[in-house]
Amino acid sequence: MFFDKRGMRVFVYRDMIDMRAGFEKLLSYCVHQMKAEMNQGHVYIFFGKNRRRLKLLIYDGSGLVLIAKRIERGSFMAHAELLGRTEISLQELKLIVHGSVLRGPLIDRSFVAQNLVTQRESFALPTGARQHHEYVDRA
Repeated sequence: MFFDKRGMRVFVYRDMIDMRAGFEKLLSYCVHQMKAEMNQGHVYIFFGKNRRRLKLLIYDGSGLVLIAKRIERGSFMAHAELLGRTEISLQELKLIVHGSVLRGPLIDRSFVAQNLVTQRESFALPTGARQHHEYVDRA
């Protein structure tokens, strides 16, 4: 749907807002306070003061889309629990929208597995590199 675009980023507005805010007010927050360029198709998330509502503002290519959600049981996570982060991952957004509370940034394990070398993995030494290193005490 709206959240399947490649390269989509999710930005969090720094303050709680009055949920009566509509398109124009939220657009003003994005452009003037977050320095957003709305035509890039990123998601902007706004938390309500009572933690029972949140709003998302997205530009889908032909206009602004405003999504509002009111949670029936419990409440959304407190804005302070993001520890000042202004950007979250798309996975984290989906969890927040479903009522989850983030305790730390999510790690994309597929990215980690593809791009990091662990201590258990072998690797080839560059050509001409010595197999054994001599450690010299220069004291």
